[in-house]
Amino acid sequence: MNPIVGWVIGILSIVLLGTVIDLLLSENKMGKYIKAIFAAVTILVIIMPIPSLLRNGVDWDNGFIIQNEFELDENFLAFADRIRISALERGLEAQLASEGIRGTQVRIEGRVINSEIYPERVQINLANVVIDSNLAHINRYEHVAVRVSYHLSIDRGRIFVHGA
Repeated sequence: MNPIVGWVIGILSIVLLGTVIDLLLSENKMGKYIKAIFAAVTILVIIMPIPSLLRNGVDWDNGFIIQNEFELDENFLAFADRIRISALERGLEAQLASEGIRGTQVRIEGRVINSEIYPERVQINLANVVIDSNLAHINRYEHVAVRVSYHLSIDRGRIFVHGA
């Protein structure tokens, strides 16, 4: 832990402890002495590191910044990206359902860069699809592929439609 951060935490801890004890004690002579002792201890905690800081010097540029104390959890980032892609899949399924093609199962493989999804491959399963009667005489594979290509703005060649 950064020494300055530890120092500040020590100050806050002693102030918090003094406040709790102040609340628990009554307003008698003993309470006043204990408050005075905690005030003195707080001052000591504040000034104790000053001689070593003056002796060793302080790097004011990096003194208050905690550096390298965290690292990105790649598993969490991958999980968050998968949630974004899953939300896009459900949104695409809902869009197709609103266009008369219900029951599609969409699977998107892609990358998420700066919260933006770049689909690389889309698989659409039509095994459980129900198509409105006004779309009954269409090539459902081609129609779904064209609609998905339009909605995701990707090349038709990256879309694979399969199922009944």
